[in-house]
Amino acid sequence: MDRIYRAAILEGSSFVGGELYRILSYHPNISVTFISSESESGELVERYNERFRYQRVQPMLRYLPLDKLDDHYDLIFSCLPQEKLSALLPDLGQHSTRILNLSGGDGFQSMDRNGIFTLSSPADLAASIRCQFFIPELTVPDLSVSMIQLPGGIAAASIYALYPLIRHHMISGDILIEAKVGSTFNEDISAAVYAERLNNFCLHDAFHHVQLPEIETLKQYTNEPLDIIFSAFDLDILRGVYITAYSTLNEGFTVKDVKRTYFSTYKDSPFIYYLINGQTPMLKTVCGTNNAEVSTVVKHNKCLSICSLDNLIKGAAGQAVQAANLYLGLDPSAGLDSLSHIPWP
Repeated sequence: MDRIYRAAILEGSSFVGGELYRILSYHPNISVTFISSESESGELVERYNERFRYQRVQPMLRYLPLDKLDDHYDLIFSCLPQEKLSALLPDLGQHSTRILNLSGGDGFQSMDRNGIFTLSSPADLAASIRCQFFIPELTVPDLSVSMIQLPGGIAAASIYALYPLIRHHMISGDILIEAKVGSTFNEDISAAVYAERLNNFCLHDAFHHVQLPEIETLKQYTNEPLDIIFSAFDLDILRGVYITAYSTLNEGFTVKDVKRTYFSTYKDSPFIYYLINGQTPMLKTVCGTNNAEVSTVVKHNKCLSICSLDNLIKGAAGQAVQAANLYLGLDPSAGLDSLSHIPWP
Protein backbone atom coordinates (compact mmCIF):
# COMPACT_ATOMS: atom_id res chain seq x y z
CA MET A 1 0.00 0.00 0.00
CA ASP A 2 1.33 3.45 -0.91
CA ARG A 3 2.35 5.74 1.92
CA ILE A 4 -0.07 8.51 2.92
CA TYR A 5 1.62 11.82 3.79
CA ARG A 6 0.03 14.06 6.43
CA ALA A 7 -0.41 17.72 5.50
CA ALA A 8 -1.50 20.95 7.15
CA ILE A 9 -2.84 24.05 5.38
CA LEU A 10 -2.36 27.46 6.98
CA GLU A 11 -5.03 30.09 6.18
CA GLY A 12 -7.17 27.52 4.44
CA SER A 13 -10.30 29.69 4.16
CA SER A 14 -8.66 31.95 1.55
CA PHE A 15 -9.33 31.56 -2.19
CA VAL A 16 -6.04 29.72 -2.67
CA GLY A 17 -6.40 27.73 0.55
CA GLY A 18 -9.85 26.53 -0.47
CA GLU A 19 -8.63 25.47 -3.91
CA LEU A 20 -5.64 23.71 -2.34
CA TYR A 21 -7.85 21.77 0.05
CA ARG A 22 -10.16 20.77 -2.82
CA ILE A 23 -7.25 19.38 -4.87
CA LEU A 24 -5.62 17.59 -1.93
CA SER A 25 -8.95 16.04 -0.89
CA TYR A 26 -8.69 13.77 -3.93
CA HIS A 27 -4.92 13.23 -3.83
CA PRO A 28 -4.02 9.52 -3.60
CA ASN A 29 -0.99 10.07 -1.32
CA ILE A 30 -1.59 13.26 0.70
CA SER A 31 -4.18 13.69 3.45
CA VAL A 32 -5.03 17.07 5.01
CA THR A 33 -5.43 16.61 8.77
CA PHE A 34 -5.16 20.25 9.91
CA ILE A 35 -6.44 23.43 8.29
CA SER A 36 -6.24 26.82 9.98
CA SER A 37 -8.38 29.94 9.78
CA GLU A 38 -8.59 32.70 12.34
CA SER A 39 -11.80 34.17 10.90
CA GLU A 40 -13.65 30.84 10.42
CA SER A 41 -12.32 28.97 13.46
CA GLY A 42 -14.69 26.19 14.53
CA GLU A 43 -16.55 26.13 11.20
CA LEU A 44 -16.82 22.84 9.31
CA VAL A 45 -14.42 23.13 6.39
CA GLU A 46 -16.62 21.47 3.79
CA ARG A 47 -19.76 23.30 4.89
CA TYR A 48 -17.97 26.64 4.54
CA ASN A 49 -16.32 25.66 1.25
CA GLU A 50 -18.96 25.75 -1.51
CA ARG A 51 -16.85 23.43 -3.67
CA PHE A 52 -18.08 20.57 -1.45
CA ARG A 53 -21.79 21.39 -1.58
CA TYR A 54 -22.72 18.07 -3.22
CA GLN A 55 -19.89 15.78 -2.13
CA ARG A 56 -18.18 15.59 1.25
CA VAL A 57 -14.73 14.02 1.80
CA GLN A 58 -13.95 14.87 5.43
CA PRO A 59 -17.31 16.13 6.74
CA MET A 60 -16.10 16.55 10.35
CA LEU A 61 -12.86 18.47 9.64
CA ARG A 62 -13.01 21.96 11.17
CA TYR A 63 -10.99 25.13 10.78
CA LEU A 64 -8.82 25.71 13.83
CA PRO A 65 -6.79 28.72 14.98
CA LEU A 66 -3.12 28.59 14.09
CA ASP A 67 -2.05 28.20 17.72
CA LYS A 68 -3.72 24.76 17.72
CA LEU A 69 -1.05 23.43 15.36
CA ASP A 70 0.51 20.93 17.75
CA ASP A 71 1.49 17.87 15.74
CA HIS A 72 4.14 16.92 13.18
CA TYR A 73 3.33 16.92 9.47
CA ASP A 74 5.12 15.68 6.39
CA LEU A 75 4.11 18.91 4.63
CA ILE A 76 2.85 22.33 5.64
CA PHE A 77 1.26 24.44 2.91
CA SER A 78 1.23 28.11 3.88
CA CYS A 79 -1.22 30.60 2.36
CA LEU A 80 -0.35 33.13 5.08
CA PRO A 81 0.93 36.59 4.16
CA GLN A 82 4.72 36.52 3.84
CA GLU A 83 5.29 38.79 6.85
CA LYS A 84 3.24 36.55 9.12
CA LEU A 85 4.89 33.38 7.82
CA SER A 86 8.38 34.82 8.37
CA ALA A 87 7.54 35.61 11.99
CA LEU A 88 6.32 32.04 12.54
CA LEU A 89 9.30 30.25 10.97
CA PRO A 90 11.02 29.26 14.25
CA ASP A 91 7.83 27.62 15.51
CA LEU A 92 6.76 26.01 12.24
CA GLY A 93 10.12 24.29 11.94
CA GLN A 94 9.14 22.18 14.95
CA HIS A 95 6.07 20.87 13.13
CA SER A 96 7.50 20.01 9.71
CA THR A 97 10.76 19.86 7.78
CA ARG A 98 8.99 20.78 4.54
CA ILE A 99 7.07 24.07 4.24
CA LEU A 100 5.60 25.17 0.91
CA ASN A 101 4.98 28.92 0.71
CA LEU A 102 2.23 29.96 -1.71
CA SER A 103 2.29 33.67 -0.85
CA GLY A 104 5.46 34.95 -2.50
CA GLY A 105 8.34 36.49 -0.63
CA ASP A 106 11.79 37.99 -0.88
CA GLY A 107 15.44 37.04 -0.55
CA PHE A 108 15.84 36.29 -4.25
CA GLN A 109 18.72 38.73 -4.63
CA SER A 110 21.00 36.33 -2.76
CA MET A 111 19.90 33.06 -4.35
CA ASP A 112 22.20 30.86 -6.38
CA ARG A 113 21.59 29.23 -9.77
CA ASN A 114 19.72 26.35 -8.12
CA GLY A 115 17.28 28.79 -6.53
CA ILE A 116 18.75 28.32 -3.04
CA PHE A 117 18.73 31.23 -0.58
CA THR A 118 18.57 31.79 3.17
CA LEU A 119 15.59 33.39 4.90
CA SER A 120 15.71 34.74 8.46
CA SER A 121 12.80 35.33 10.78
CA PRO A 122 12.44 38.94 11.98
CA ALA A 123 11.45 37.50 15.35
CA ASP A 124 14.64 35.44 15.61
CA LEU A 125 17.43 36.35 13.19
CA ALA A 126 19.41 33.31 14.30
CA ALA A 127 16.60 31.02 13.15
CA SER A 128 17.45 31.17 9.45
CA ILE A 129 16.33 28.41 7.11
CA ARG A 130 17.42 27.26 3.66
CA CYS A 131 14.84 27.92 0.97
CA GLN A 132 14.48 27.06 -2.68
CA PHE A 133 12.66 29.22 -5.21
CA PHE A 134 10.95 26.43 -7.08
CA ILE A 135 9.33 26.28 -10.51
CA PRO A 136 8.18 22.66 -11.03
CA GLU A 137 9.14 22.34 -14.71
CA LEU A 138 12.43 24.22 -14.46
CA THR A 139 13.98 23.54 -11.04
CA VAL A 140 15.60 20.39 -9.66
CA PRO A 141 14.35 19.75 -6.09
CA ASP A 142 16.96 20.19 -3.37
CA LEU A 143 15.84 17.84 -0.60
CA SER A 144 18.01 19.59 1.99
CA VAL A 145 15.89 22.77 2.08
CA SER A 146 13.19 23.41 4.65
CA MET A 147 11.02 25.83 2.69
CA ILE A 148 9.90 25.75 -0.94
CA GLN A 149 9.16 29.25 -2.22
CA LEU A 150 6.67 29.14 -5.11
CA PRO A 151 6.17 31.94 -7.65
CA GLY A 152 2.90 33.83 -7.87
CA GLY A 153 0.63 33.37 -10.87
CA ILE A 154 1.86 36.43 -12.76
CA ALA A 155 5.49 35.50 -12.16
CA ALA A 156 4.93 31.86 -13.15
CA ALA A 157 3.23 32.81 -16.41
CA SER A 158 5.93 35.39 -17.22
CA ILE A 159 8.68 32.86 -16.55
CA TYR A 160 7.03 30.15 -18.66
CA ALA A 161 6.61 32.67 -21.50
CA LEU A 162 10.24 33.84 -21.53
CA TYR A 163 12.42 31.11 -20.02
CA PRO A 164 13.32 29.28 -23.29
CA LEU A 165 14.53 32.51 -24.94
CA ILE A 166 16.53 33.66 -21.94
CA ARG A 167 17.95 30.25 -21.02
CA HIS A 168 19.32 29.83 -24.56
CA HIS A 169 20.68 33.39 -24.77
CA MET A 170 18.39 34.26 -27.67
CA ILE A 171 17.34 37.74 -26.50
CA SER A 172 18.87 40.81 -24.86
CA GLY A 173 17.92 44.40 -24.11
CA ASP A 174 14.41 45.48 -23.15
CA ILE A 175 11.65 42.97 -22.39
CA LEU A 176 8.14 44.43 -22.17
CA ILE A 177 5.77 42.27 -20.12
CA GLU A 178 2.04 42.98 -19.95
CA ALA A 179 -0.06 40.92 -17.53
CA LYS A 180 -3.84 40.75 -17.73
CA VAL A 181 -5.31 39.30 -14.55
CA GLY A 182 -8.65 38.16 -13.16
CA SER A 183 -10.14 39.38 -9.91
CA THR A 184 -9.03 36.43 -7.75
CA PHE A 185 -5.39 37.35 -8.27
CA ASN A 186 -5.93 39.77 -5.34
CA GLU A 187 -7.98 38.59 -2.38
CA ASP A 188 -8.43 42.11 -1.00
CA ILE A 189 -11.67 42.51 -2.93
CA SER A 190 -14.74 44.56 -2.07
CA ALA A 191 -18.11 44.99 -3.78
CA ALA A 192 -16.84 48.32 -5.10
CA VAL A 193 -13.94 46.61 -6.85
CA TYR A 194 -16.31 44.15 -8.53
CA ALA A 195 -18.43 47.08 -9.70
CA GLU A 196 -15.36 48.82 -11.08
CA ARG A 197 -14.23 45.68 -12.93
CA LEU A 198 -17.59 44.91 -14.54
CA ASN A 199 -17.47 45.69 -18.29
CA ASN A 200 -14.18 47.47 -17.69
CA PHE A 201 -10.45 47.20 -18.40
CA CYS A 202 -7.88 49.27 -16.54
CA LEU A 203 -4.29 49.55 -15.39
CA HIS A 204 -3.43 47.82 -12.11
CA ASP A 205 0.33 48.44 -11.80
CA ALA A 206 3.01 50.07 -13.92
CA PHE A 207 6.78 49.48 -13.66
CA HIS A 208 6.53 47.71 -10.30
CA HIS A 209 4.65 44.80 -8.76
CA VAL A 210 5.02 42.59 -5.71
CA GLN A 211 5.87 39.65 -8.03
CA LEU A 212 8.40 41.57 -10.14
CA PRO A 213 11.40 40.30 -8.06
CA GLU A 214 10.27 36.75 -8.89
CA ILE A 215 10.12 37.60 -12.59
CA GLU A 216 13.58 39.19 -12.35
CA THR A 217 15.01 35.79 -11.34
CA LEU A 218 14.97 35.04 -15.08
CA LYS A 219 18.19 37.06 -15.30
CA GLN A 220 20.10 34.30 -13.51
CA TYR A 221 19.85 32.14 -16.64
CA THR A 222 21.86 34.44 -18.92
CA ASN A 223 24.77 36.84 -19.06
CA GLU A 224 22.95 38.95 -21.65
CA PRO A 225 21.90 42.44 -20.47
CA LEU A 226 18.15 42.44 -19.78
CA ASP A 227 15.83 45.23 -18.66
CA ILE A 228 12.34 44.02 -17.72
CA ILE A 229 9.57 46.60 -18.13
CA PHE A 230 6.34 45.46 -16.49
CA SER A 231 2.69 46.48 -16.30
CA ALA A 232 -0.45 44.68 -15.08
CA PHE A 233 -4.08 45.22 -16.08
CA ASP A 234 -7.36 44.18 -14.43
CA LEU A 235 -9.71 42.00 -16.48
CA ASP A 236 -13.45 41.57 -15.98
CA ILE A 237 -13.07 37.83 -15.29
CA LEU A 238 -12.97 35.76 -12.11
CA ARG A 239 -9.66 33.98 -12.60
CA GLY A 240 -6.77 33.67 -14.98
CA VAL A 241 -3.49 35.32 -16.00
CA TYR A 242 -2.65 36.21 -19.60
CA ILE A 243 0.92 37.31 -20.32
CA THR A 244 2.21 39.00 -23.47
CA ALA A 245 5.97 39.58 -23.49
CA TYR A 246 7.80 41.46 -26.25
CA SER A 247 11.53 41.02 -26.83
CA THR A 248 14.24 41.43 -29.49
CA LEU A 249 16.05 38.38 -30.85
CA ASN A 250 19.82 38.43 -30.93
CA GLU A 251 21.39 38.44 -34.37
CA GLY A 252 21.29 35.12 -36.20
CA PHE A 253 18.20 33.62 -34.56
CA THR A 254 15.16 32.83 -36.71
CA VAL A 255 11.54 31.84 -36.21
CA LYS A 256 12.58 28.19 -36.66
CA ASP A 257 15.12 28.54 -33.84
CA VAL A 258 12.44 29.98 -31.57
CA LYS A 259 9.94 27.21 -32.29
CA ARG A 260 12.58 24.51 -31.90
CA THR A 261 13.74 25.93 -28.56
CA TYR A 262 10.25 26.20 -27.05
CA PHE A 263 9.27 22.75 -28.26
CA SER A 264 12.39 21.09 -26.83
CA THR A 265 11.99 22.94 -23.52
CA TYR A 266 8.39 21.93 -22.85
CA LYS A 267 7.88 18.70 -24.83
CA ASP A 268 8.18 16.48 -21.74
CA SER A 269 6.15 18.67 -19.39
CA PRO A 270 2.80 17.16 -18.39
CA PHE A 271 1.22 20.59 -17.91
CA ILE A 272 2.83 23.14 -20.26
CA TYR A 273 1.65 23.08 -23.84
CA TYR A 274 3.56 24.90 -26.57
CA LEU A 275 1.00 25.74 -29.23
CA ILE A 276 1.90 25.79 -32.92
CA ASN A 277 0.09 25.97 -36.27
CA GLY A 278 -1.57 29.28 -35.48
CA GLN A 279 -3.11 28.24 -32.15
CA THR A 280 -3.19 30.96 -29.50
CA PRO A 281 -3.27 30.58 -25.70
CA MET A 282 -6.68 31.23 -24.14
CA LEU A 283 -7.92 31.61 -20.60
CA LYS A 284 -11.03 29.52 -21.08
CA THR A 285 -9.02 26.46 -22.12
CA VAL A 286 -6.77 26.52 -19.02
CA CYS A 287 -9.05 27.80 -16.24
CA GLY A 288 -9.96 24.97 -13.90
CA THR A 289 -6.80 23.02 -14.79
CA ASN A 290 -3.13 22.87 -13.85
CA ASN A 291 -2.20 23.51 -17.49
CA ALA A 292 -0.38 26.46 -19.02
CA GLU A 293 -0.49 27.33 -22.70
CA VAL A 294 2.48 29.02 -24.37
CA SER A 295 2.96 30.32 -27.90
CA THR A 296 5.26 32.64 -29.85
CA VAL A 297 4.93 35.02 -32.78
CA VAL A 298 8.05 36.24 -34.58
CA LYS A 299 8.28 39.12 -37.05
CA HIS A 300 11.75 40.02 -38.30
CA ASN A 301 13.83 40.20 -35.07
CA LYS A 302 10.89 40.84 -32.73
CA CYS A 303 9.35 38.05 -30.66
CA LEU A 304 6.01 38.00 -28.88
CA SER A 305 5.79 35.32 -26.18
CA ILE A 306 2.37 34.48 -24.75
CA CYS A 307 1.28 32.41 -21.75
CA SER A 308 -2.12 31.73 -20.18
CA LEU A 309 -2.85 29.88 -16.94
CA ASP A 310 -5.29 29.68 -14.04
CA ASN A 311 -3.80 31.81 -11.29
CA LEU A 312 -5.56 29.87 -8.51
CA ILE A 313 -4.40 26.46 -9.78
CA LYS A 314 -1.30 26.49 -11.99
CA GLY A 315 -0.28 29.82 -10.45
CA ALA A 316 -0.90 28.73 -6.85
CA ALA A 317 -2.62 25.61 -5.44
CA GLY A 318 -1.98 23.20 -8.31
CA GLN A 319 1.60 24.36 -8.63
CA ALA A 320 2.09 23.70 -4.90
CA VAL A 321 0.71 20.17 -5.21
CA GLN A 322 2.94 19.55 -8.24
CA ALA A 323 5.95 20.77 -6.23
CA ALA A 324 5.01 18.58 -3.26
CA ASN A 325 4.78 15.56 -5.58
CA LEU A 326 8.28 16.21 -6.89
CA TYR A 327 9.81 16.67 -3.43
CA LEU A 328 8.13 13.49 -2.20
CA GLY A 329 9.23 11.49 -5.24
CA LEU A 330 5.65 10.97 -6.46
CA ASP A 331 4.24 11.19 -9.96
CA PRO A 332 4.21 14.94 -10.77
CA SER A 333 0.61 14.59 -11.97
CA ALA A 334 -0.69 12.90 -8.81
CA GLY A 335 -3.92 14.58 -7.73
CA LEU A 336 -3.80 16.95 -10.70
CA ASP A 337 -4.49 14.97 -13.86
CA SER A 338 -8.22 14.65 -13.14
CA LEU A 339 -8.86 18.40 -12.82
CA SER A 340 -11.48 19.39 -15.36
CA HIS A 341 -11.66 22.66 -17.21
CA ILE A 342 -14.55 25.12 -17.20
CA PRO A 343 -17.18 24.00 -19.77
CA TRP A 344 -16.71 25.21 -23.33
CA PRO A 345 -17.91 27.48 -24.85
